Amino acid sequence: MKIHYLNCGTMYPRLAPWFSPYQERSCCICMLLEAGDRLALVDTGFGTADMRDLSRLGSRSNLLLNVRPDPELPAVRQIARMGLEPGRVTDIICTHLDRDHAGGLPDFPHARVHVLAAEREAALNPGDALERDRYRRCHFAHGPDWVAHDAVSEERWFGLECVRGLPGLPPEVLLVPLPGHTRGHCGVAVDTGEGWVLHCGDAYYVKEELRETGKAPVGVRAFRRVAHHHYGAAMESLERIRRIFREHGGEVRVIASHDQFEYRALFGKPLD
Repeated sequence: MKIHYLNCGTMYPRLAPWFSPYQERSCCICMLLEAGDRLALVDTGFGTADMRDLSRLGSRSNLLLNVRPDPELPAVRQIARMGLEPGRVTDIICTHLDRDHAGGLPDFPHARVHVLAAEREAALNPGDALERDRYRRCHFAHGPDWVAHDAVSEERWFGLECVRGLPGLPPEVLLVPLPGHTRGHCGVAVDTGEGWVLHCGDAYYVKEELRETGKAPVGVRAFRRVAHHHYGAAMESLERIRRIFREHGGEVRVIASHDQFEYRALFGKPLD
């Protein structure tokens, strides 16, 4: 399994320089999985329509996230520039369905979209004001081919509950439930043959959160209170990731969507 790392959106959160300098530049790290002649995406970042019209993301998002309208960042454009055919993307696995993770779904209208069942329910039938704001109907208006998962496997993954046997995907790809940021948030684990990669979505924001309990930067701790739908569940999920990072760091590479320092490690340059 070959993994190509993509940044499918760049944000400059307006309040970050004062309250959370670690997040003053924020990427949207996605993964393109290449297995034979088939391609699959882990998250999409923003889509081509979003980059043409930022109002699709919502006024609150535009005010706070300050998304850079770069038409070259959507996954469909990057895949084409790599010399690959975007139509070969048969499956998309979403850590969750927030605007900055699912905005590119309309660019792949025929792909199966794998999510936890609780996440699809939250996106299509939001239960409160936070859910109504974070999920954008325009990203689902094309009628995605949903594959919703709710049955965990008997065999655990490094001690964590997981979903195996995703239809249409190789057995090296698993879902790892990590609820809290959203109702059905999950990580995506991929066996590359040389070790595992766990894409944690928004279960954490910077690596400092994993190294010592309670040692995240003050601004990040404050942001978690605002961004997570269920703070207690999110902290339990974070502790699960900490254990993987602490006990299995040699076997599992742990990454998150918005960590600009992870961006530097993956792409060999700072996020501009």
